[in-house]
Amino acid sequence: MPEHILSGIKAVVAINMRKEGKLQREIAEFLEMDRSIISHYLHGRYPSDKVMRVSEEIISLPKEHGIPLITSLGDNKQITKKLIERIYNITISIDMEKCIACGKCLECEYGAISVYSEDIGISIDREKCILCCKCVSECPVGALKIVK
Repeated sequence: MPEHILSGIKAVVAINMRKEGKLQREIAEFLEMDRSIISHYLHGRYPSDKVMRVSEEIISLPKEHGIPLITSLGDNKQITKKLIERIYNITISIDMEKCIACGKCLECEYGAISVYSEDIGISIDREKCILCCKCVSECPVGALKIVK
């Protein structure tokens, strides 16, 4: 069932991209999918209405709740990252004034957060970060934040 819901989220993104004037080919390339599936999305043949309703509900959730759900639905984390960027238009910022160097964020399973030696600061590798926002929820002092 998670893959059906993820398909619904992809369909919502595809429909929105089409409304912005993107070509079917561009949408297929962005979502790394076959153009025939994008055609089904755009013409309402797939996924089912029920899946679309659930997907739209997930997308309408506040980002703090929607992002973990979307992240948990798929194995391809780069596609998940693209979906999250497209839906929420966010990034993660660090407030070093608040950081207490507890190291919880360094447990990132994607290796996106590292320490640099000057004043024991942390940095985010934007290429490795998949925007799962686990670091934000793990930070005990709110030094990591989701920003638009």
